[in-house]
Amino acid sequence: MNSRDAWQLDGEDLKSEVFDLVRARHELQSRMVLLIVEMFSREVLGGKGFRAIAQWLHGSTNLEIGECSLLVGLARLLMLEPVVGDAFHRGDVDALKARQVASFCQHPPKNMTLADVDKARGILLGLASKNIADCDAVRAAIRRIEKQYGKREDGVPVGEDSERNEFYASKGLYGRVTVKGDLDAVNGARLITLLSSLSAPTPEKDGVKDTRTPALRRADGFCELLRRYERAGLGPIEGGVKPHITVTASAKDMTDLQALKDLLPSTQELGFAWTDWVGPISIDTARMLACDCTVTRILLDENGVPLECGKEARTATVPQRRALAVRDGGCAFPGCGTPSGWCDAHHIVHWNDGGPTDLDNLILLCGHHHRTMHHTEWRVEIGPDRKTVFYPPMSIDPYQQPIGGNSPPTAA
Repeated sequence: MNSRDAWQLDGEDLKSEVFDLVRARHELQSRMVLLIVEMFSREVLGGKGFRAIAQWLHGSTNLEIGECSLLVGLARLLMLEPVVGDAFHRGDVDALKARQVASFCQHPPKNMTLADVDKARGILLGLASKNIADCDAVRAAIRRIEKQYGKREDGVPVGEDSERNEFYASKGLYGRVTVKGDLDAVNGARLITLLSSLSAPTPEKDGVKDTRTPALRRADGFCELLRRYERAGLGPIEGGVKPHITVTASAKDMTDLQALKDLLPSTQELGFAWTDWVGPISIDTARMLACDCTVTRILLDENGVPLECGKEARTATVPQRRALAVRDGGCAFPGCGTPSGWCDAHHIVHWNDGGPTDLDNLILLCGHHHRTMHHTEWRVEIGPDRKTVFYPPMSIDPYQQPIGGNSPPTAA
């Protein structure tokens, strides 16, 4: 390897060292697979408390469990497919393509003879070893082989078998939810297609590009899919009601008005709200959830006894949302370009504090800026011209000079 700093290398040296690192990376990966294969033949984890090598590797390093499982799974496959293993260790094929070829050879169409499998293995390894080949090209070749040898009675190809699908949503640290899944090709393509437009970078505005990482954009797109499904009212009835989030909070926690707090001198302020699925959430988030949804208030005292029950808050009506779209154009936060269809109707004076659901108390905010208004010191008012005016926190502007919110040229 070149010992000089990157800035000292010319163009050819840069490319040469990148190639060297790619080879070195493969050699290290190959060595790791060989060691894992050796670990299978020994009781090296005895008494360590780990169920399997993948869990040990994940628990002992900062590698994600998915990457650990892929390495261990590859090691298992190459133990069964030594020809593919030799090609991988020589550096002819990378880990992903080796896994594809080995997996097919272990699960070929039922009527393929051993000689046919050997021939197919050679064809696939030859394709996978080409620099221009990618996983899709190998997968397409596998599909052609399955078409040639497969019969309908053999069942659905592995990649398209929806009965193999798995999806996990589990609660992790801080109440966050970890999502993991394995989908067939058709439903996987459906998900990626739907996420594509929702996870695209937002258009550049005033020379500022979208700073979100691709992973964050995909996460935002997935959350937007959930929001749209929820708003469409397509969810099935469960327990007599449509899907909803139940949030329990102290009456004092849900208001900032001291006059209302004084009415409940014995009520405890817990500092958090509670949901059925993920446990405690912040009061700011609880208020945000109450902004743009139908809320059944069941206010409890310190003993968990309801103080009030059954009164439903009114969300912005369809005509009101249309009027907000005309006035704000989309997210009203300065500089944001999120369209109105992706925004929430935010109460400036919170509904729990007696704020009415009318145009002079509502603004449109995207999910990010909705959280900003609830979790930071930003303030917003409706000015004399009935348009939005924002006031930044002192940490941003010590003088807290007002900033006009977004408003399309056609707004009255």
